[in-house]
Amino acid sequence: MNSRNRALIFRYGIAVLAFGAALLITQLLWPLIDPAATPLFFAAVMVAAFYGGLGPGLLATALSTWAVDFFFIAPFNTLEFTVANMVRAGVFMLVAIIISWLNAARKKLTDDLSERNREREALLTQISGFNDELRSQVEAATRELSASNQALLQTQQRLIRSERLAVAGQMAASLAHEIGTPLNAISGHLQLLARDHPDAPDTQRRVQIITKQLEFIVGIVRRLLEWAHKKQLRFRPTDLNLLMREVLALVSPTLEQHAVAVSTDLADGLPPAPVDRDGLNQVFLNLINNSLDAMPDGGRLEVSTRFDRDNGIVELILRDTGVGVDSGALEHIFEPMWTTKPSGSGFGLAIAREIVAEHGGQIEAVCEQRQGATFIMRLPLNGAGATPESRKEVMANVA
Repeated sequence: MNSRNRALIFRYGIAVLAFGAALLITQLLWPLIDPAATPLFFAAVMVAAFYGGLGPGLLATALSTWAVDFFFIAPFNTLEFTVANMVRAGVFMLVAIIISWLNAARKKLTDDLSERNREREALLTQISGFNDELRSQVEAATRELSASNQALLQTQQRLIRSERLAVAGQMAASLAHEIGTPLNAISGHLQLLARDHPDAPDTQRRVQIITKQLEFIVGIVRRLLEWAHKKQLRFRPTDLNLLMREVLALVSPTLEQHAVAVSTDLADGLPPAPVDRDGLNQVFLNLINNSLDAMPDGGRLEVSTRFDRDNGIVELILRDTGVGVDSGALEHIFEPMWTTKPSGSGFGLAIAREIVAEHGGQIEAVCEQRQGATFIMRLPLNGAGATPESRKEVMANVA
């Protein structure tokens, strides 16, 4: 039996039950309500029409009309088609029609309200889904824009540093050229002075002192010229652990002379990285020389490598036990011609940062609570730095 048949039986069952209840109650109360038997059957018709609808209401009307005439109107136990019976049946029928119509209208209004509520809830759910999707899209766009802005800012900063280094290089080249001519003249006159006074010990001693200082100046000028005319980097897949061992082997006599002990923690399975060997050699040597200057009485140099597989980055860490880096100097130590050393030129870390940037990587100094300084280089495995086309595009955006 399907649900429709069950609902139909239920509706007509209500009509029969309502009629039966009215008949039973009327018979029980007949001594008290005689001769007014009709009201209880009115109630039965109304209940049947309200809960069952028009069909059950008409069924209750027919049964009630028959029961009133058969049981409660003389002559009893007989059916007569009188005007009173017809009027009673018409009134019952009218009540059933009105009640069923009102109930149908009520149900329709209720159903409409329920349908509208469902539609409204569905619309609210849809709007909520749209809001969530829009919020996620806005958040994703915000993160993407923030990452793009950060990348653009870093590129701008690299370009600014490159421009500063270029200007400094031009100044260094011009200065070296201008200084070179008088230095050659001074060197020639010193040779003449030493030759003209071979028997003057004091003069020879002073000439030697001046010559040594002159050679020191010439060395500075030569280094300035070498830096000003930087060669183009050549990137090749390189084992950075092996490169680090070679650099440490190269400077081991200097480290021993300065009583600096070295410890290494090189990651196993470090993949080759596309780097310029000479450029990174210069970076490593500059960092090691800084560590030596920071440990005049000896100390310890720790060298380690790490592989960030998730980001495709190789990290190289150099940590010493020297005097450390003041927190206020961290933001300036990579700037050209900025140094805390009495005899430093301020180009070493600037050049190191420029070389690492040309590899598409980053270098930073970490100010730790413990003694010493830590420098961390991060080099990508997916190729070197920005291409000339991308640099032009960034410059156009900056302009």
